[in-house]
Amino acid sequence: MKYAIIVGFGLAGFHLARQLQKQGKEFVIISDGAKGASRNAGGVLNPTILKRYTLAWNGVAFFDHALPTYRNFEEEFDTTIFQDIPILHYFSQLSDHNNWSVAAHSKGLNQFLLPPILQSNRECIQGDLGYAKLHNVGKLEIQKMLDLYSQYLTAENLLQESFEYSQLKLHPDKVVYQGIEAKNIVFCEGFGLKKNPWFSYLPLTGSKGEFLHIRTDKLSSNEIIKAGLFIVPISKDLYWVGATFSRDDKTTQPTNKGKEWILIKLKKILKGSFEVVDHGAAIRPTVQDRRPLLGVHPQYKQLYVFNGLGTRGVLMGPLLATWLFQFMEHQKEFPPEVGIDRFETYFSNPKTQYV
Repeated sequence: MKYAIIVGFGLAGFHLARQLQKQGKEFVIISDGAKGASRNAGGVLNPTILKRYTLAWNGVAFFDHALPTYRNFEEEFDTTIFQDIPILHYFSQLSDHNNWSVAAHSKGLNQFLLPPILQSNRECIQGDLGYAKLHNVGKLEIQKMLDLYSQYLTAENLLQESFEYSQLKLHPDKVVYQGIEAKNIVFCEGFGLKKNPWFSYLPLTGSKGEFLHIRTDKLSSNEIIKAGLFIVPISKDLYWVGATFSRDDKTTQPTNKGKEWILIKLKKILKGSFEVVDHGAAIRPTVQDRRPLLGVHPQYKQLYVFNGLGTRGVLMGPLLATWLFQFMEHQKEFPPEVGIDRFETYFSNPKTQYV
């Protein structure tokens, strides 16, 4: 009997599988192979919130766990998936200079924000108000990492097919899915959780993000630019640019409106010509209180959920997976901010419309 069935193979499913592998637990992943939010993301690892010059919730702890996790993967698979490159944050107003300087000297943030305000005299960037650097940040090649791991898994460990909820049979001490017996099942479905008959009560609001891939020889592949949007290097002369944020549109179809929003922002910061080579969209699994969803079903104790990573899955995924395993195996409590118990009333009043 397997320890767990994992439904979904984005960042959440990947990190949980790696955690189970590390603990010597047998698992099977079921995924239809669709390119969800994880495979469409820019892959930025950044524990700060640059809008307010603050740390993300639990940012340092997440960072301290994430970086060794990705370095261990690189060592094990003899590859490179994480680029330790700076983020160049361009200022939009002069008052941000003082705010940055104060933040850069504060505990926690001083690990990431470098104090000097730099003048932009670069030919490729329109940055009249200057910029500052973040270090100890970088970019994860998510798709490469997921592809390498899927190639490593055997056909017994990874079933590339859609999960059929009606085929899951619940027993007091196990679950059975199409002949596969497991002690637990963990749903790591991203926005697909909205169709889950056991966890759809959770307030996973979702937010659509559109992005572009552009080609230009004007930028450096050794830095990430933040100037109203992110410009993230993919390969030589190819960059990910995004992303929009919409809570209303829940389709994965790119729109002209989204493309124009990105292009307007991009043309304000980037000098010279560039070519748009791709335009895509995905639904981020965001939660109304901006915290992840971790825990066990209120009624069926074999059913778990690992979701709601939103825009910070690269940062939070490794430590969240550790917390979830410790909870499943040792009943060790994790921070209440991420527990689905905080939405217990949503389960007890299923007819109430919360989102």
